[in-house]
Amino acid sequence: MAEALPQRASLRVVPPAQYEAQLQESYKAKAQAEDAAKSSSQPDMTRLASYIRGQFSIMQNHRQSASGWADRMLKALRAFNGEYDPEKLMEIRKFGGSTVYARMIAMKCRGASSLLRDVYLTSDRPWGISPPADPDVPPEIIAAMQKLVMGEVEQLVQGGMPITPDMIRDRINQLMDAARRTEKKNAAKRARIAEDKIEELLETGGFYKAFAEFLVDLPLFPFACLKGPVVRVVPNVSYINGRAQVQQKAKLFWQRVSPFDLYWSPGVSDIEDASVIERTRVTRADLNDLMGLPGYDTDAIRGVLDDYGRGGLFDNWDSTDSERAVAENRENPNVNQSGIINCLEFTGSIQGRLLLDHGFTVNDIPDPLREYVVQAWLIGRYVIKVQLSPSPRKRHPYFITSFEKVPGTPVGNGLPDILEDVGEVANATLRSLVNNLSISSGPQVVVNMDRIHPQEDPESLYPWKRWLVTSDPLSNNSSQKPVEFFQPTANAQELLGVYNQFQNIADDLSAIPKYMAGSGASGGAGRTAAGLAMLMGNASKILQTVAANIDRDVMHPLLDSLYDMLMLTDVEGILKGDEDINVMGVKVALQRETQRARQLEFLQITANPMDAQILGPQGRAKVLRAVSETIGIPGDGLIPDDEELAARQQAADAQAQQQQGLENAGGQAQGQQAPKGGNVTQDMGPRVNISGGVH
Repeated sequence: MAEALPQRASLRVVPPAQYEAQLQESYKAKAQAEDAAKSSSQPDMTRLASYIRGQFSIMQNHRQSASGWADRMLKALRAFNGEYDPEKLMEIRKFGGSTVYARMIAMKCRGASSLLRDVYLTSDRPWGISPPADPDVPPEIIAAMQKLVMGEVEQLVQGGMPITPDMIRDRINQLMDAARRTEKKNAAKRARIAEDKIEELLETGGFYKAFAEFLVDLPLFPFACLKGPVVRVVPNVSYINGRAQVQQKAKLFWQRVSPFDLYWSPGVSDIEDASVIERTRVTRADLNDLMGLPGYDTDAIRGVLDDYGRGGLFDNWDSTDSERAVAENRENPNVNQSGIINCLEFTGSIQGRLLLDHGFTVNDIPDPLREYVVQAWLIGRYVIKVQLSPSPRKRHPYFITSFEKVPGTPVGNGLPDILEDVGEVANATLRSLVNNLSISSGPQVVVNMDRIHPQEDPESLYPWKRWLVTSDPLSNNSSQKPVEFFQPTANAQELLGVYNQFQNIADDLSAIPKYMAGSGASGGAGRTAAGLAMLMGNASKILQTVAANIDRDVMHPLLDSLYDMLMLTDVEGILKGDEDINVMGVKVALQRETQRARQLEFLQITANPMDAQILGPQGRAKVLRAVSETIGIPGDGLIPDDEELAARQQAADAQAQQQQGLENAGGQAQGQQAPKGGNVTQDMGPRVNISGGVH
C-alpha cells in the first residue's frame, strides 16, 4: 500500500485591517473568558454596578454604530499625525508609489489653536466678575441712617426750627444716595478681590494647562471636553524651622478629557441634560491612596486589588483603543503589561431604590422612585464610591463644545471633517507630484536585448560605457538601435499649481488663511497693511464664532460651577451671591487690538488743560490704569490710588491757599509803606524767600 502523501498546508493572506480586527476580537474574547471565570468564583455585581455597566454598553454602542464618532476621531488623529488609514496605505504600496502625506489639516489645526490661545491664554483675562448695578444697602446701615435722622430732627425741634415731612424725606434720600455710592464702591472692591481669589484657584488647579490642551482638541476632534472643578486630596508641603511638614489637603483641579474616553446617553441635544461616563485609568498606588478617605469603600478597593492587582483590568474594550494607543505612542491596552486598571466614572441620575439597596439612608433618599444625580466610580464589579452630586445646579462637571456646532446634537465638526475631501485631493496631488518628479528626474532607457552581446550587463549604466552588441545579417533588426534613451514628461508645475489651488480652497473652507497663522503672503488687497488688516478682520469672524461657542458652552458654565463652590465654602464673606460672571472671549477676539489703539488715542487726545480740568486727577488715573493693563504694565503699583490722589490734591490746595495769603499780605504791606507821590513804576513789589518771610 502506497504511503499517503502529507497534505500541504495553505496560507491565508488577510489585509492588515482585518488582521487587526481579528486580533482585537481574540483579545476581547480572552477578556470575556477571564471575566466569566472570575464571575463563577465571585459574588454577583450589585444592582447599582449592573445598572452603570448597562448604561455604558448603551452609550458605547451608540457611539460606535449609530453615530460613527469613533471612526471620525480616528481619522482626525491620523490626519494630525500625517498618516494614511491601513486600507489606503496598502493600496498605495500595492501601486508602488510615494507615501508622502500633505499635513494641510494639521497645519490648519495648529493655526486655529494658536489663534485661540491668543484670545484665552494671554495677559488679558477673558473673564471677570461684575458687581451688581444697584447693590442693596445693608440693613445695619439703614438702621444707622434712621437713627441719625431722628437725632437730627430732635436737635432741630429743640432749637425751635419747624420740621416738615419733605425735609425728613430729602435728608433720608440724601443719606441713601451716599450709602448706595459707598456700597457700589465696596461691591466693586469685593468683585476685584473675588477675581483674584478665583484666578489663584484656577492657576493652582491646573486650569490653564488643561485649557491649553482643550484648545488643541477643539479644532481637531468633533468635540472637545474640559472637566472641573473636581476635588482631590493632595499632599501640601510647608516648611517650619527648616523641616518639611506634609498635610493632606483638598484642592480643586481641572483637566482635559480625551474625546475617546467620554460617553454620554444617546438622544440628548444638550450635553447638560445627559448622563456621562468617563473611562479613567488607575494604578495600584492610586487605589492604595484612596483607602481610608471619606466616601470611599475600603472593602471594595481591597476587592479590586485582590482580583485585578496583578495583571490589571481592561474590560471596557473599545474598537478604537489599539490604533489610538499606537497613534498616541502608548502601550496597547490589550497587552496591558503595565497593570493599568480601568475605571468607569458615572455622573447622572439614578433611581432612589438602587441607591437605597447600595446603603444610602432614608434621610438621603426620601423617595425611592425619584431620580437623584450621583457620582459613582465602578471598577470591574466593585463600586468603590458613590455620592450625591455636590453641585447645587445638579449637573455633571463635563463641559463640551465643538469648532463648528451642529444644532440638535452635542457633536459638531472639526477641521478634519470640514477639510476631509480637500485633504484627500491634496494628498493625491502631492503623491502624483513626487512620483512624477522621481520618474522625470532622469532619462529612461530602452534596451534591445536581441542586439546586446551575451557578455554585456544591460543593468549597468555609467559614463563612457562601451556597449557590446551583435548584428545578424539574416535578421531585420540590424538597423535598430541596441540602446535608446528618452526623457519622460515633467508635469511638476501643473501639479504644483493644482496643489496650491487646493490649499487656497482649504483656506476658504476653514476660514483660517495662511497669513492668519503668520505664514504665507497674500496677494491683491493683502499687499498693503490696510488691506491685510481688512482681510484678517474678515477671516477672524470664524474665530469669533468659535470663541462664542467656548464662552457659552465651557467658560461660563465652568465659572458658574466654581462660583457655586466658592459660595458654599466661603467663610470670609467676600462674595455676596449677587455678582455676575462675565466671559469676554468674543470681546477679546473682536476688540483687543482695536481697544488698545483707541485707548492710546484717547490718552493722547485728552492730554490738554481743558480735558484735564474735566477729568481731574482721579479720572486721568483711571485712564492710565486701563491703558497700562492692556500693554502688560501693572497699573496698580505704578499709579497712586484715589485716596492718595485726593490727599495730594488737598495738600496742593492748602499750599496754594497759603501762598495766596502770603501774596495778599505782601501786597497790603507794600501799599502801606509806599511814599506819597513816589514813582511806583520802579517798585518791584515784595520779595518772598523760601521760609515764607517778606522783605
